[in-house]
Amino acid sequence: MKEPETRNNEYRDDFECMDTNEDRVFWKKDPAPPTTSAWRAGRAPSQLCAVLSVSILLLLSLIIALSVSNAKVDRRFTVLEDTVANISTLLTSVTTKLHMGKDTDENFHTDISKLKVSMETVENQLTSVIKSLKAIDELEPLKTQVSELKCSIDKMTKNVSTAGCCPVDWTFYSTACYYFSRQAMSWDSAKEYCTSKHSSLVMLRDDAEWTFVSRRTMPQYYWIGLTDERTGTWEWVDGTPYVMDRRRWKPNQPDNWRHHGLGGGEDCAHLHDDGRLNDDHCSRLYRFVCKAIVSEAPE
Repeated sequence: MKEPETRNNEYRDDFECMDTNEDRVFWKKDPAPPTTSAWRAGRAPSQLCAVLSVSILLLLSLIIALSVSNAKVDRRFTVLEDTVANISTLLTSVTTKLHMGKDTDENFHTDISKLKVSMETVENQLTSVIKSLKAIDELEPLKTQVSELKCSIDKMTKNVSTAGCCPVDWTFYSTACYYFSRQAMSWDSAKEYCTSKHSSLVMLRDDAEWTFVSRRTMPQYYWIGLTDERTGTWEWVDGTPYVMDRRRWKPNQPDNWRHHGLGGGEDCAHLHDDGRLNDDHCSRLYRFVCKAIVSEAPE
């Protein structure tokens, strides 16, 4: 039974806008990966290096173009440009040795490992540049290129059947990539955002995934893909039924509280500061989690 309006609901969420400037993330969905690395599967390393070389040249040209239009961070762009130039030099060396038949399997993997470290450096330097810029949209092509280069290098050095390749700012877990936003949106806007990235608001279907996600959301509030707005019955964002699990909810939740002054009840679920669920008005501005499947689990 609902208590009088004067009752202090200790699990009521404050209407707090946590909107921040956030870098856009480009999602690229790949088909299911092979079960062996490109090198061991017999794919020509020279072809892979050639692809990487072209990508590096494009990346370098993007950096030069952006550095000209952003004088305030010119020094950081210069450092980034030097790093990419060094990667290009290493790629040229590897490709030359491959064509001359002088690169052994061991040496090739050593060189590729160096490339991977260099790409991680590029990513860190790019992050530093992004923080110094207000015109974040200009860096979208650059971020996409870095992401693709990292993926290419990972596929050359890892068994990609057990490790996924996610875009910049996405986190790989099991067979999917997860995006933990820094920007706050309403539930509907968050849903649209995830859809625009070829993903969906996360649907937590097992304990392992719940633990993975909740550990990364605490102590903030994050929307997930759970709502009863459409039918009055809780369901996942893809329309599949939700089986009530009280241990996942805050005490006495969901309660469809109506005295928040926003109109209507509470039809959208979010992760609370302790990782448990609470229902709230869908117009609240919270962070959110997107999920996109990138591969099928190995048989």
